[in-house]
Amino acid sequence: MAEQVPLRRRPHGEVKNAMRDYLADHGGGPASIREIKYGVRGRIGDAPESSYRSALQDERVFERVERGVFKLRG
Repeated sequence: MAEQVPLRRRPHGEVKNAMRDYLADHGGGPASIREIKYGVRGRIGDAPESSYRSALQDERVFERVERGVFKLRG
């Protein structure tokens, strides 16, 4: 039987902070979830889709421009 690798739990806010930094580095303008995921992959590696969607629900940080497109609030 193959050995199971335990899931690594990410530090709280890691995905959200990486996405905020990515958008800030690009002037805070709108980007699709796909662009954001690609942009932060080098910083944090792969994360589940649900982690991105969950982090983007923080309306204090992100603003939904249209379906699947977000920018920094403010």
